[in-house]
Amino acid sequence: MLKNYYFWIGFSFSVVFIAVILFLFGDVVEVFDALSNIKAPFLVLAILMYFISLWFRGERWKFLLNPIIGKPKRNLLAVVTVGYMANNLLPMRMGEIFRSFYLSMREKISVVSCIGTILLERLSDVLTLCFILFLLGIFGFLWGNAILIDLFSNIQGGIKILALAIAMPFVVLLALLIFVIHNIDIGEKILLKTTFFLGKKYQKYIVNLYRTFSKGLLVVRNPGVFLKLLLASIPVWLAEIGVALLVAEGFGINDYFTSRVDMFIGIICFTAISNLAGILPSTSGGWGPYDFFGAITLHGFGLDPSIAASFALTIHVVLWLPPTIMGVIILWFDKTSISELIKKSRKFRLQLKRYHTER
Repeated sequence: MLKNYYFWIGFSFSVVFIAVILFLFGDVVEVFDALSNIKAPFLVLAILMYFISLWFRGERWKFLLNPIIGKPKRNLLAVVTVGYMANNLLPMRMGEIFRSFYLSMREKISVVSCIGTILLERLSDVLTLCFILFLLGIFGFLWGNAILIDLFSNIQGGIKILALAIAMPFVVLLALLIFVIHNIDIGEKILLKTTFFLGKKYQKYIVNLYRTFSKGLLVVRNPGVFLKLLLASIPVWLAEIGVALLVAEGFGINDYFTSRVDMFIGIICFTAISNLAGILPSTSGGWGPYDFFGAITLHGFGLDPSIAASFALTIHVVLWLPPTIMGVIILWFDKTSISELIKKSRKFRLQLKRYHTER
């Protein structure tokens, strides 16, 4: 692992972002002073809400797995929790492969098929978060949010231009997805032409990754099925927004907003932007990008930098610690070797990389 440059890139990103949060958003003492004033009951409720969001994720995954294995023999919440535990502890998103191996042991399903459904999960998350930001921008302007109105007034074209800018990521991703689903071969040709400046070795690697990804997309080739997938993603993110709102109540950060509506808008923006930041490289658990972009979002809504940084770090702990502990407990009761699953996941990752490189 220490020789893998992907690990060091992610590690570097995390160190830089965490350092910025602790030393530029307010000194370390101010950040931890803010953390000490949280009301514990709200944290307990936030943890319970997060497990509800994991249950919704399990139900969405069940929907994606149904064409492959039918109705799962056992509850998927345990598998999802173990997967998040692995992502929180293992670098380079190895938790996704870990989760796939764990499900294959419980349900006798192909690991590759599992990974394909997880890719679809991640894609639907990105699309849903982009759509939430689009709706939020429109709602915030119509409601009269002062921050958004100031922003609109400084942009030539006002709401039309900003609405277009907010909607663009969602529209582009959706258009690309529809195109890939219905034109897999054409997409491969376009990819080859646009990566002509790379060596053949890297072109083959990129194209084979594209093939693996596009095969997973065939599960939702039917527009109705894809729409159901997006709808199944909405309660997942509503529950996670609920987690952030409960922690916000524990912090008492409503006092820093002009109204509860403004706080509601700010918390939704925080949830969407901090989670979309997970696309950036980082260590296991997404430490760094999540916290930095979450804190800077809240600071943009007028929160003191140290409060914004403390809030972002607290939310991250709530999302990181409970599933990590619970995942270890689940594997212990299931008498499953964590080290063996890690070895299998690493071996499979290396085999997949070698396969894409050699083809």
